[in-house]
Amino acid sequence: MSWDSSKKEFFFCHWLGRYVPRYLRRKLHAALGKRGKLEDLYVFLTNQCNARCKHCFYIEELGYVPGELQLKDYERLAPTLPTLERIFFTGGEALLHPEVAEISLLLATATRARRTTLITNGFLPEKVEKYVERLLGHGLAGCVDVLVSLDGMEATHNEVRQNPRAWERANATLATLEQLVQRYGGLLDFGVITIITSRNWQELEELSDYLEARYPHARQGFEFVRGTHFSLWGLAPEFRADFNPPEDALPPAEVWDSILATLDKINRRRGLANHSFHLTTHFTVEMLRTKRKLFDCVSAGQNVAVLYPTGEIAVCEFSKPFGNIRDYGFDFIKAWNSPEAEAMRQATSRCWCTHGCYLSKNIEYSLEGLRAMLKRL
Repeated sequence: MSWDSSKKEFFFCHWLGRYVPRYLRRKLHAALGKRGKLEDLYVFLTNQCNARCKHCFYIEELGYVPGELQLKDYERLAPTLPTLERIFFTGGEALLHPEVAEISLLLATATRARRTTLITNGFLPEKVEKYVERLLGHGLAGCVDVLVSLDGMEATHNEVRQNPRAWERANATLATLEQLVQRYGGLLDFGVITIITSRNWQELEELSDYLEARYPHARQGFEFVRGTHFSLWGLAPEFRADFNPPEDALPPAEVWDSILATLDKINRRRGLANHSFHLTTHFTVEMLRTKRKLFDCVSAGQNVAVLYPTGEIAVCEFSKPFGNIRDYGFDFIKAWNSPEAEAMRQATSRCWCTHGCYLSKNIEYSLEGLRAMLKRL
């Protein structure tokens, strides 16, 4: 097998240099009876949203909810947070929280996160620009990352988002980010997340070509639409959240292989095909077909935590919250080490799902995932 420079870079820099050492450290910690280190924190800042996306599994939670955490609450929480690799701010639409930039700056600084990611629908390009300038203007040590949701070409995207200006505004945001990345260089990263559904699967390559031509610095990630009714298995009802999309369904099973071939073509062209997040679609399809567990979930409650707008805390998005941070005096470590958290941790260790945020971690920390990365070289 002939390896080009991108394959050699992946093997030596990423597989040998990053994935294998992390896997071995994880196995050593497990042998010593240690829990996996918390790496990623997902902070749902607000349930308010200016879209009603047809594939959104969180849609029943959207709208004004009294008691959302404010900056003063996060100031109590921040000193109790551990060092993180990544911290994510989402919603709803995170930019609708009036203190989004200050909260992001506070928590990213407190956790010394290597990457601070804002997930947005792109409706508010001016606020995106102010957000980036506030964080990077303050001299944040890690990288700032902005992910914009884009669901297809113009007609499809506007229909999914149920807003006739959704495509226009998302493109304005991407154009703003393309300019900002040239100003800030390696301190700013941005990309597009596309959720694959029965509505848009035929537009994936066209959309990728469109983005690559107009926004050369933007990366693109793909995930199949998800919900606890059809992409989660092995979790007892008393632990399971009820998060399901209102309309958009999975593409028909007979086109799944065609979709994977398209994604492979796109990701290979961009030198991303072997990384863990881009392998999630292959493992997703196998799980959807077989309903079989491919590897243990080692991410929920170990590498990943979720904090909801009113203070509820969960080990993953597909499980019910195990408590509220207020009940632990805004002490994250106390909550994370509580008997309630441990009970949920035990429950989710036996389940499996297609949620990319957790699936990608499980790929990284399994022999099956490491083999898959090499097999596809």
